[in-house]
Amino acid sequence: YGYVRKIQEALPNHEVINRGISGNRTIDLMQRWQKDTLDLQPDFLSIFIGINEVWHYHYDQKVLTPRMFEDYYENLIKQVQYLLPNTKILLIEPFVFPIGVYQKSWDVELIEEQKIVKKLAKEFNTLYLPLQSILNDQLKRYSMADMAGDGVHPSDLGHEIIKDAILKVIKPVLGL
Repeated sequence: YGYVRKIQEALPNHEVINRGISGNRTIDLMQRWQKDTLDLQPDFLSIFIGINEVWHYHYDQKVLTPRMFEDYYENLIKQVQYLLPNTKILLIEPFVFPIGVYQKSWDVELIEEQKIVKKLAKEFNTLYLPLQSILNDQLKRYSMADMAGDGVHPSDLGHEIIKDAILKVIKPVLGL
């Protein structure tokens, strides 16, 4: 019921498939990448991952360092670009608001991951969505809690903002 459903509603002539699983990290994507991505041979792929690496590290001591995050993420992109060279890719920057479950200690890893996603988008010539700054810009109109009550999970409004931002990037690529 989030931004993916909203994108499907906005693009009724396109099939939109959501393979995102709450709580997953890049290591989890690696384990299901063949079935959930490569086998589907998508025309367009968006990857929105990262906050769980930070959250799970600080809450559950499940270590996945920024370097590991980068290695796994890079591997995912390379597989798509090698096996599905016509697939367009959008990398979406992870975000967090300093409310709810957020802890100040997350900043070091999260900022590093945000830099990594931007770097990978440039290095692999993919589309890129700077989601943190997009959501921060919305603070002129809405509160953090309005967009993501716990700082991590978008509200319906948050999903609407994410949907609009993604459509702004992908519609020209889709020729819409």
